[in-house]
Amino acid sequence: MKLSFEQIKSVTVGAVDIKQDGDEIKFFKCTEKQTKGWYEASEILGYRSLTTSGVRLDFHTSSKRLTFEVGGGERFEVLVNGTLRARFTATESEKLFTVDLTETNGRSADGVRVTLALPSHTVGTLKRVELDDGATLTPHEYSRKMLFIGDSITQGHNTKFDTLSYAWQTTLNYNANSIINGIGGAFYHIPTYDRPDFEPDTVILAYGTNDAMRYQNNRDEMHRQVCGYLDLIKEGYENSQVIVISPIFRATDGLVPIGEWFDERRTMIEDEARRRGFEVISGLDLVPPLPDFYADRYLHPNDLGFTCYALNLIRRLDEVMRA
Repeated sequence: MKLSFEQIKSVTVGAVDIKQDGDEIKFFKCTEKQTKGWYEASEILGYRSLTTSGVRLDFHTSSKRLTFEVGGGERFEVLVNGTLRARFTATESEKLFTVDLTETNGRSADGVRVTLALPSHTVGTLKRVELDDGATLTPHEYSRKMLFIGDSITQGHNTKFDTLSYAWQTTLNYNANSIINGIGGAFYHIPTYDRPDFEPDTVILAYGTNDAMRYQNNRDEMHRQVCGYLDLIKEGYENSQVIVISPIFRATDGLVPIGEWFDERRTMIEDEARRRGFEVISGLDLVPPLPDFYADRYLHPNDLGFTCYALNLIRRLDEVMRA
């Protein structure tokens, strides 16, 4: 049974827009205004705004197999009943994949929950998705809505498995319908703000590390961008709880911790967030300041580091997040 565009759309999560383009289905985590703002900042940031971080098909089915054909993108992961069961790397010669859904615990009379995660760092598209003829297809139901906004760390840069990023692990823990708007290299940048048609219970905002480096010699401009962006968030998400995560530990590529000026930029973000009534979680409490927890040994967490990040973040969210 080949799923129609409307059926695929009905079980898609993490996208602000979905379009049929010829024989491909395209998914967008950013609005057109956001993408335009990032392209104006740089070509690479514009491209990264088009990657499919956090976009997934999430549904329950009685089918014994899942078959899908990709158009673009490299790494696709499949979770069954919330557990990672398969990862596929698409190539020019291999774009059609099948997953056996019978070899899993927790298969009930109604079948299993299947989550097909699109790539976090490339632009993933689908050409077709197939289930057994006559199989059921039911969208997964969620407990809350979460919006993640951040840089490469929110995008999950350097994870071996995309679904081990802190945003993905937090999403799964809270059974959340989430958008993961993580863009490698991103920073507080007023022109990129937009309000998609999505009503989150919780907004988690995690910029800052790139800002500090970008504005190392221009604190006033960083302060202007941080304040302007936070003001837009406060106005646009007045019915949501906003939680700001300040930058995690960062060292130089020589493994020397960055000096007091970096800590001052972190403190500035925390102070401005509190001034607007937002909850603040210090990034210094999330990932140990030890090279073994970083893929590059000084900036981007590896899978172990992201697991620490997620566990510590969830502990803090349990304390501060509204029911």
